[in-house]
Amino acid sequence: MKLYKGFLHFLITLVSTFAFLLGWATLAHALKPAQPVKQQALAPLDPLPPVGMANSLGEPSSNLQFFSQAPQPRAQSFFITRGS
Repeated sequence: MKLYKGFLHFLITLVSTFAFLLGWATLAHALKPAQPVKQQALAPLDPLPPVGMANSLGEPSSNLQFFSQAPQPRAQSFFITRGS
Protein backbone atom coordinates (compact mmCIF):
# COMPACT_ATOMS: atom_id res chain seq x y z
CA MET A 1 0.00 0.00 0.00
CA LYS A 2 2.86 2.36 0.84
CA LEU A 3 4.47 1.72 -2.55
CA TYR A 4 1.16 2.37 -4.32
CA LYS A 5 0.62 5.62 -2.38
CA GLY A 6 4.15 6.84 -3.16
CA PHE A 7 3.74 6.03 -6.86
CA LEU A 8 0.40 7.87 -6.90
CA HIS A 9 1.97 10.99 -5.34
CA PHE A 10 4.82 10.86 -7.86
CA LEU A 11 2.38 10.48 -10.76
CA ILE A 12 0.22 13.40 -9.59
CA THR A 13 3.34 15.59 -9.19
CA LEU A 14 4.59 14.63 -12.65
CA VAL A 15 1.26 15.29 -14.36
CA SER A 16 0.80 18.61 -12.51
CA THR A 17 4.26 19.80 -13.52
CA PHE A 18 3.72 18.76 -17.14
CA ALA A 19 0.32 20.51 -17.26
CA PHE A 20 1.81 23.70 -15.79
CA LEU A 21 4.65 23.78 -18.32
CA LEU A 22 2.33 22.99 -21.22
CA GLY A 23 -0.09 25.76 -20.18
CA TRP A 24 2.76 28.23 -19.78
CA ALA A 25 4.11 27.41 -23.23
CA THR A 26 0.62 27.68 -24.75
CA LEU A 27 0.07 31.13 -23.26
CA ALA A 28 3.57 32.28 -24.25
CA HIS A 29 3.01 31.38 -27.91
CA ALA A 30 -0.59 32.57 -28.12
CA LEU A 31 -1.51 35.44 -30.42
CA LYS A 32 -1.24 38.84 -28.83
CA PRO A 33 -4.49 40.84 -28.42
CA ALA A 34 -5.31 43.30 -31.18
CA GLN A 35 -4.50 46.89 -30.40
CA PRO A 36 -7.62 49.08 -30.41
CA VAL A 37 -7.93 51.62 -33.20
CA LYS A 38 -7.67 55.11 -31.79
CA GLN A 39 -11.01 56.84 -32.19
CA GLN A 40 -11.83 60.51 -31.96
CA ALA A 41 -12.51 61.84 -28.49
CA LEU A 42 -16.13 61.65 -27.40
CA ALA A 43 -17.98 64.71 -26.17
CA PRO A 44 -18.32 64.90 -22.37
CA LEU A 45 -21.64 63.96 -20.83
CA ASP A 46 -23.98 66.47 -19.21
CA PRO A 47 -23.59 66.74 -15.42
CA LEU A 48 -26.00 64.84 -13.22
CA PRO A 49 -28.78 66.73 -11.41
CA PRO A 50 -28.36 67.33 -7.67
CA VAL A 51 -29.24 64.46 -5.36
CA GLY A 52 -32.40 66.10 -3.97
CA MET A 53 -33.98 66.59 -7.39
CA ALA A 54 -36.21 63.87 -8.80
CA ASN A 55 -36.58 65.10 -12.35
CA SER A 56 -35.08 67.61 -14.73
CA LEU A 57 -37.71 70.26 -13.87
CA GLY A 58 -36.13 70.83 -10.47
CA GLU A 59 -39.14 69.69 -8.47
CA PRO A 60 -38.35 67.78 -5.29
CA SER A 61 -39.16 64.12 -5.33
CA SER A 62 -42.58 63.19 -3.99
CA ASN A 63 -41.69 59.57 -3.23
CA LEU A 64 -38.95 60.31 -0.67
CA GLN A 65 -39.82 59.13 2.82
CA PHE A 66 -38.21 60.50 5.93
CA PHE A 67 -38.40 58.43 9.09
CA SER A 68 -38.61 60.99 11.88
CA GLN A 69 -40.82 58.91 14.16
CA ALA A 70 -39.42 56.17 16.35
CA PRO A 71 -40.47 52.67 15.29
CA GLN A 72 -43.52 51.29 17.06
CA PRO A 73 -42.83 48.47 19.53
CA ARG A 74 -43.94 45.04 18.39
CA ALA A 75 -46.74 43.15 20.03
CA GLN A 76 -45.49 40.64 22.57
CA SER A 77 -45.06 37.21 21.07
CA PHE A 78 -46.02 33.91 22.64
CA PHE A 79 -42.46 32.59 22.29
CA ILE A 80 -40.10 34.66 24.39
CA THR A 81 -36.41 33.97 24.82
CA ARG A 82 -34.49 35.70 27.56
CA GLY A 83 -31.07 34.22 26.72
CA SER A 84 -28.92 32.38 29.19
